Amino acid sequence: MSNPVKRRTNRISAQTDRSFSAKPSNEELIGLFLQDCQFRNLSQRSITYYDSTLHYLLQVLEEQKQCADFDQITSDTLQRHFLGYMLEKQLAPQTINGRLSCCRIFFRFLHRHGHIPTNPAAVLTSVKAPKDAIATFSHDELVRLLRQPDQSTFTGLRDYTILLLLLDTGIRIGELLNLRVDDLHMQEMELTVKGKGSKERRVPFQKTCAKAIRAYLSERGELPIRALFVSIDNQPLRIRSLQDRIHDYGLMAKITSARVSPHTFRHTMAKMYIRSGGDPFSLQLILGHSCLDMVQMYVRLFSNEVKEQHQKYSPVECMQSRRKR
Repeated sequence: MSNPVKRRTNRISAQTDRSFSAKPSNEELIGLFLQDCQFRNLSQRSITYYDSTLHYLLQVLEEQKQCADFDQITSDTLQRHFLGYMLEKQLAPQTINGRLSCCRIFFRFLHRHGHIPTNPAAVLTSVKAPKDAIATFSHDELVRLLRQPDQSTFTGLRDYTILLLLLDTGIRIGELLNLRVDDLHMQEMELTVKGKGSKERRVPFQKTCAKAIRAYLSERGELPIRALFVSIDNQPLRIRSLQDRIHDYGLMAKITSARVSPHTFRHTMAKMYIRSGGDPFSLQLILGHSCLDMVQMYVRLFSNEVKEQHQKYSPVECMQSRRKR
């Protein structure tokens, strides 16, 4: 009886000539990365941000006549000609750090999947950002902002409702525009909000906000689309469109102390919540933060408790009051 022939493996271990193998282009590598982001269920806003940032990197390197092939970009190139370029342009630390983070994630993906031999972005470190620079609206600025939408029009009533909802709940702009009519629970005065990573949470709102929502729903009427906030053409409201409208209301209200954007409403909500005596744990649940780090920063920046306690128990003031008795 003859011995059975063992089947060979199809993988060749020896180095072969790959001179004629086409390497993926930059666009193909970006496409693979964005596809992986979709598989990981990242939001469309995050995917769009990654796409624009990677093309910004290529644009910056080409402008400086540097090699822009992803498999040939070095750590020195990223440090001197990308980070250095953004520092020279005096971009905001938050903007720089966001783009550096995108590069780290992208090049780690390429290295992990064998598209590049080493990860040139591994050495990139974030620039120091001022932790106390969280701009918020004052009470007077909020009053002026809320007076700007013309509530005798559909778009004005919609925008007024949106401003109230942003302030009362602190939800992100993407979360707000993803709301469907079915996400409203008017009897309980709560929203079902789909946050980052498709995590759902229930966020409460109060009577003034509920009144505005009811008025808006009455004008919105029944529509085939389920998006809560719609345009004058009965289409889902777009992020850019809402950002522009809120910015315009800021110009009309003559607000210059803070950037008038949906995210400033989020910071303002946190400030007012903390200063009104709200606890950081419930604020974390409302805002949808995965950890307490950001909420603890809000407490550190906005809490009056330490100052008020010091006013009560200052040793020097206590001595002075005893001398006056």
